[in-house]
Amino acid sequence: MTDTNIEAVSWHQHRETLRSIRGKVFIEEQQAPQDIEWDDQDENATHFLVTRDHIALACGRLLDDGKIGRMAVLIDQRGGGLGRQLLEFMVQHARSQGMARLYLHAQEQAREFYLKAGFTPFGEPFEEAGIPHVAMEFSVDFSGASDFITNVDYPHPFDTLALELAKSARRHIRIDSATLDPEVFDTEELASAMTALARRGRHSDIRILINDARPVAQRGHRLLALSRRLSSTVSIRMVEEHPELPEATFLLRDTNGVIYKPDDRSKMGFYEPDSRASARRFIGHFDYLWNWGKTDPRLQQLRL
Repeated sequence: MTDTNIEAVSWHQHRETLRSIRGKVFIEEQQAPQDIEWDDQDENATHFLVTRDHIALACGRLLDDGKIGRMAVLIDQRGGGLGRQLLEFMVQHARSQGMARLYLHAQEQAREFYLKAGFTPFGEPFEEAGIPHVAMEFSVDFSGASDFITNVDYPHPFDTLALELAKSARRHIRIDSATLDPEVFDTEELASAMTALARRGRHSDIRILINDARPVAQRGHRLLALSRRLSSTVSIRMVEEHPELPEATFLLRDTNGVIYKPDDRSKMGFYEPDSRASARRFIGHFDYLWNWGKTDPRLQQLRL
């Protein structure tokens, strides 16, 4: 049996093939106006092409804002699951790019197809190119992520991926966050994962670096409470300036897991759950700052 191949392709290299499939499905079959079909977004979109024996069978595109569209399967190839395979591939690609929410404008006749794929309707039905449509959305699941993910937005899915690393830690967790942002770090799930690690054995070690103790002390924090209960395992130090990684936020797991956000001027980060080389670089920066950091009396004396 011949395998079906699905890949992300560029508009520049595969323009004619993509135009041929979409022209047959949308313009010839569905009578969509050409000025609507050929918009100004193809140049910047990520396109997907399905082939078998080097013959093009289906396509789709993904915009930078998470919109899936232009999904087209040639008429003689429908009913065999190509559309489902293509959609699953596009969702996985979006996940690898850190997209937390996807959406699309589904033709009314395809509503059931997208419902089965996990999309849910929102808003009122509408017409597009004279065809009834419904807007649908999909929340990307990042739990259990074991592959490299780029363009990770903050605070979500950064928070989910940070939790994944914490839950899988065997000995060490290192956190660098200016004020231990509560939206990411002051959650019951993360505190539970770190409590489990702290109680696992005498080799467990959790270290947290912050820039400013005041907001943490004033509002209280689950990780602050944890450091007071399990002070031999969980430590917090303050470094007023981070010359190596200004405004950076990251969590390191053991010797091979990293979730990182550069700074407030560039929200996108990356998730690398299995790279000793990448982790080693961050551990070196962290340990340098840790040795420079100091304990803060406001954290030690705070009663929660």
